[in-house]
Amino acid sequence: MNTIPHCPDCEKQMEKGFIPDTTLLGALQATWHPDDPENAGGTFFGFKTKNRTKTVRIEESRTRKIISYRCPECGLLRSFAK
Repeated sequence: MNTIPHCPDCEKQMEKGFIPDTTLLGALQATWHPDDPENAGGTFFGFKTKNRTKTVRIEESRTRKIISYRCPECGLLRSFAK
């Protein structure tokens, strides 16, 4: 998306940003992945776990970064997979 969208409610120009995915190691840019999530199983560095975090398998080549725009007036968020 090359142009910054305008809010459909307030008609104000929106601000570009992103929604971080936080992890134990810091923050990452959220991504979009097609299809339904597939459970990754209960392993962590090769050790069997109870998989309480519900990790899922992803194919990195199929992901798209999520860009979000926020209305400074009403706070509406609109996200696009780029």
